[in-house]
Amino acid sequence: MISSNEFGPNSWELLVTIDHPYEGEQKECTLRVSGNLHVGGVILKLVEQIKISQDWSDYALWWQQRQCWLLKNHWTLDKYGVQADARLLFTLQHKMLRLCLPSMRTVRLNVSFSSVVFKVVGDVCKTLGIRRAEELSLLRRPEDTKKKKKKDKSKEPIIEDILNLPHSPGSFGLPASPSLYSNSRTPTYSPTSGTPDSTVVWFGDSPLANQNWNNLASSRPVCTPATLAEIYQPRTLVDKAKLSAGWLDSSRSLMEQGIQEDHQLILRFKYYTFFDLNAKYDAIRINQLYEQARWAILLEEIDCTEEETFIFAALQYHISKLSLSGSQDFTTETETDEVEAALLNLEVALEGGKADSILEDITDIPKLADNLKLFRPKKLTLKAFKEYWFVFKDTSVSYFKNKEAEYGEPIEKLSLRGCEIVPDVSVSGKKYGIKLLIPVADGMNEVHLRCDNLTARILEAHQNISHLSLMETKLRFIQAWQSLPEFGLSYYIVRFKGSKKDDLLGISYNRLIRIDSATGDPITTWRFSNMKQWNVNWEIRQVAIEFDQNVSIAFTCLSADCKVVHEYIGGYIFLSTRAKDQNETLDEDLFHKLTGGWE
Repeated sequence: MISSNEFGPNSWELLVTIDHPYEGEQKECTLRVSGNLHVGGVILKLVEQIKISQDWSDYALWWQQRQCWLLKNHWTLDKYGVQADARLLFTLQHKMLRLCLPSMRTVRLNVSFSSVVFKVVGDVCKTLGIRRAEELSLLRRPEDTKKKKKKDKSKEPIIEDILNLPHSPGSFGLPASPSLYSNSRTPTYSPTSGTPDSTVVWFGDSPLANQNWNNLASSRPVCTPATLAEIYQPRTLVDKAKLSAGWLDSSRSLMEQGIQEDHQLILRFKYYTFFDLNAKYDAIRINQLYEQARWAILLEEIDCTEEETFIFAALQYHISKLSLSGSQDFTTETETDEVEAALLNLEVALEGGKADSILEDITDIPKLADNLKLFRPKKLTLKAFKEYWFVFKDTSVSYFKNKEAEYGEPIEKLSLRGCEIVPDVSVSGKKYGIKLLIPVADGMNEVHLRCDNLTARILEAHQNISHLSLMETKLRFIQAWQSLPEFGLSYYIVRFKGSKKDDLLGISYNRLIRIDSATGDPITTWRFSNMKQWNVNWEIRQVAIEFDQNVSIAFTCLSADCKVVHEYIGGYIFLSTRAKDQNETLDEDLFHKLTGGWE
């Protein structure tokens, strides 16, 4: 029994639930406390009452009604405002969380659910070997209402091969491996695969030293078109605005934002200012950036012209080719995308080389077959193409009347040894052709082949980048992504002050754009370099911004909380303050000052 003299006349009973992993059920404890008892004293009494000998240092009190942690052990219950009606949970601060990476792979890590998201992302990036963690953040998974209507829930868009990292650096407040970012321990990269020759030296005591390093530093072939169609694709700017609403608040913890143990979040590059991108130290970072760019293009999150699409396709094909030839780990895990397989086989057929074992069994001769149109130039004749069934195999190409006649005698068999190949392409005219100059005894025979798809055009674009290494090609892909007009734009539905209709606000790394939601046309652009100040009226949830020359705007955000937009603007201002002489040190207080607001 506890006498009232110990706590005074104002003592009361506090109900605490014990979230203990070794017990079959959660236990509830009732403690006699007073308002001047500090949080550390409450924890001490709990541990004494539980009577289980173990390390309780990672446990803390969570106030369920207020959705907040009681982490300041020296604060009293009165200072926190805890009274008799409070329901507290005594639970672990570090729990397992699943993260979908830009490469669409999933990692499962032990992270802090009591630290602010900014710090959690920093710890995660240290674990994964990604520099410049301030460029990334966590995003909620998009709600696809169309998929909810489907009865078949067994189809997953991406095979979730989870990489488990239960004891990651930072999981229990430990620093990451000092060798992870050490310039003195420089990794030597393979010229073909782009991966370090010595994984252990590069990662030191990081958990990745004992895992498949290629999971994060090397790319996989794209999934099949049928599977790709199952993935949620934002079709309109309004759809894209809904995606942008999912960013977590960097200044609050995971549990404060409703994230529970083993939930799945998305790790993405949020701020499109890739500082000090260095092939020497950033193999994983570059690959994840490439993957985010690739998926953005495949899922049509960013618009491309037809010519730009050919360039991306050629770069992706080259990366896939080098990845497949340089890393044997992929051969038993994934299948090659249909387009990439066709391109690889076509190259083999044209060059007369041997196919990679991943495409077909080594006892088979590589083959590519399709309907193509044939034309042989002759004097005084009109240019008329006739369709046949073509089979590219070994060092020859045969054509038949139709597909059914393939196993009989061909109409003609053309040897490709020593032939010259000239692209015959007109993008505007949607003409994709190949001109073959085949050597014969008295010169060269000219044969024209016409395709109905993009394959020949991609091969032509590939010739310009075929000399690049894997790392150089990924960087070239990222640079091409950065050159797109809509690169780095995040959209939000807003209502500008004084306006009677909704507009879209596009936020980029250097500007804000007011966009007509009906037409998608830009109306006004304001640059960050002209910004004098910005603030939020938290009562009416309105963002106000002042620019040079007495220009000011104000708007309320309709598709997301105004804190999300405020953080985006402040985050870009913060990233603009980075300098190389800062090494890896960041002013976290400045980040929260610029992004947190005064809510």
